[in-house]
Amino acid sequence: MPHNKLILDTDGGVDDAQALLMLIAHGRRPDAITTVFGNVALDVATANILAVLATVGVSIPVHKGADRPLVQPLIDATDIHGEDGLGGAPRPALTEKPSDIHGVDYLRASFRAAAAKGDKIDILMIGPLTNLALALRTEPAIAAGIGQLTIMGATIYGRGNVTPAAEFNIYADPEAAEIVFSAPLDIVVIPWEPCLNHPIAGAKVDVIFAGIPASTARDFSQSLAGFIRQGTIERGGADVLDLVDPLAAAVLVAPDIVTKSIEASIAVALAPGPTRGMTIIDPSGRLGTPKAKIIEEVDANRLASLYAVSAAYPS
Repeated sequence: MPHNKLILDTDGGVDDAQALLMLIAHGRRPDAITTVFGNVALDVATANILAVLATVGVSIPVHKGADRPLVQPLIDATDIHGEDGLGGAPRPALTEKPSDIHGVDYLRASFRAAAAKGDKIDILMIGPLTNLALALRTEPAIAAGIGQLTIMGATIYGRGNVTPAAEFNIYADPEAAEIVFSAPLDIVVIPWEPCLNHPIAGAKVDVIFAGIPASTARDFSQSLAGFIRQGTIERGGADVLDLVDPLAAAVLVAPDIVTKSIEASIAVALAPGPTRGMTIIDPSGRLGTPKAKIIEEVDANRLASLYAVSAAYPS
């Protein structure tokens, strides 16, 4: 069965790179990529995505989008992803250039054209939701051209990573997230907590890479994994590879990996204070926003197998 066209919206960090490799390796190569501020500044995020594509020899149009949140000051996650956003992974000297078309303009035009033809375009968002929020705010009718919107973001149990209550992608622009979660869209959400609940043991990661012939792409992927593992250890965790954005990509490429989910409305806390950016999950629907599918658990062995294939790409 043919898939809808796919747009990837990303803030260009270590796990974003892994997610992009997951999509490409499993036959859901994005038709276009839009970049956004988040893990790193917009220009760095864009350069990182172009570096990933050059490393594996893939050409996809990349459109620079929003460089700041709708309301609040800019934040980043260089403490997690490194100053360069890719944890110092080796990158090619030459990459393609980004498109001259702004990311938000590209989203509006693409979804508008799809709606006019009665088509749908899927979108995977693994950074702050600002690009889509800006597109929807200025042209709400484009919702008719949006197929499945898959989001890595939010919390389901209220256990945040950037604050006790909030996950980074939502906290980086809560107003944008509120716009997106309020829109009449088919939304699948992969929250923060499940990303931590399905790790791959470090020893198993070593086995995966030991079985991959040496190549520039293998070295790049291994460097990404090693940086994540080392960071987890330095923060007091075990030697494991947590798959955050790659889990969202895995759910997109293999929906049957999901073993437990709920349908719930989602709202975003916008008031200043300790709950800002928190996602309120309401299975009863009393919030009034459209219900989204929220992933709770996946098949961990299948996830590890999907990752192993993407780590070996191109084989």
